[in-house]
Amino acid sequence: MLTQEMNDRITRVGPGSPMGELMRRYWHPIAGSSQLDEENPTREVRLLGEDLVLYRDKKGVLGLIEPSCAHRKASLAYGIPEDEGIRCAYHGWIFNETGACVDQPSEPEGSKFKDKVKLKAYKAQDYAGAIWAYVGPEPAPLLPHWDVLEWEGHRQWQVTSLPCNWLQCQENSLDPLHFQWLHRYFGGWMMNRGKSPEERDAWNATTGAKGSDHKKIGFDLTEYGVIKRRLVGEETEESEFWRIGHPILFPNILRVAHGMQFRTPVDDTHTLHVTMQFRPLAQEEKHQEEIPYIEEPLFDDAGKLRYDYVVAQDQLAWVIQGPISDRTTERLGVTDVGVIMFRRLLDEQISVVEDGGEPMNIYRDELENEILVLPCEYFQYPGYEGTGGPFKDLKPAPAAVEAILSGQGASLTEWDGVRTLTGEERYAFSDGHIEGVETRK
Repeated sequence: MLTQEMNDRITRVGPGSPMGELMRRYWHPIAGSSQLDEENPTREVRLLGEDLVLYRDKKGVLGLIEPSCAHRKASLAYGIPEDEGIRCAYHGWIFNETGACVDQPSEPEGSKFKDKVKLKAYKAQDYAGAIWAYVGPEPAPLLPHWDVLEWEGHRQWQVTSLPCNWLQCQENSLDPLHFQWLHRYFGGWMMNRGKSPEERDAWNATTGAKGSDHKKIGFDLTEYGVIKRRLVGEETEESEFWRIGHPILFPNILRVAHGMQFRTPVDDTHTLHVTMQFRPLAQEEKHQEEIPYIEEPLFDDAGKLRYDYVVAQDQLAWVIQGPISDRTTERLGVTDVGVIMFRRLLDEQISVVEDGGEPMNIYRDELENEILVLPCEYFQYPGYEGTGGPFKDLKPAPAAVEAILSGQGASLTEWDGVRTLTGEERYAFSDGHIEGVETRK
């Protein structure tokens, strides 16, 4: 359990809060590139407890500024894009991407009043089909070029707004055991009741390997975050789930299967869960003219939290912990060593910022940032045969933090006779489509 003071320290993200100051050192996805066009050139956004307006001017320049015009406080979400910035609907003042007022059309000719007017403004970049924001101190770091964002291929973004704190989303990624219970058992139970036999069997086949009874979990600290590893079922340490694992990118990103998950902190009790799925282009497939950015509902038509794909089940688990999980009354076990490790890392990196330093996983070297290739089990890396890519020859080794588990669980009768897919089968790219259940089909 944590004290209330520590729980607040690592969860609350508003301006001036310890975690908020840490989070402001990183870039965060806040919208889809396709969501900001000629028909919808402005968008209200909230990030780290701060309300802002995102816009694209007539020259294509992105602006991210405070929401109210400095004149009479009208919302710039209703502004008109111009060549020089965004024009307020009320009296026509124009503000550019730096927050500078560049035109006050009705002020006397020769007036320099506009030179004294400025709005708060932050950096925004359009990259890989998403719009990213940086709201921290200058100089801003580079926007990281993670491998699946940079490789040539097909991408699709999906976003869901969640009524809960960002950390219960991220802690899920430090908890390998949840796959056995949340996805294979609970997910299987729900699928068995609500889906056809064919859909039920497909679900049980794809969740069987990764969701088998866990025997050992492990975690390694890296320069970019944590590598998560697991040993399940009848697998040996030669399995890529153990030898390679997959990374949690500090402070709020998961790289898994064919894509990434970003837990963008909206404020203390809301999170924008942004996921991206990548696949190589199929033979003779053309490059995307527009990268899809899909808003997925959290609830089904009956008003219940959705459970019909892996990420939906994750989101269900995060939301049912409440707006901010009460860690003062929790009871952690051996299975929670990764969660404990990550909380200590958060506290450590908050202290680095408080002491005037730069936290981990920040990039300022253009050459280093050209493409950041990450280890990920059973991933088919471009230019390599089979899975593992440049990490294929990693040898089994003890993790820095390990926990030996019972290797026991519970079973459902619907699993009987269903062949479990191997890791290679589960994560295969096939005919230009992604197999498996990490993404909704």
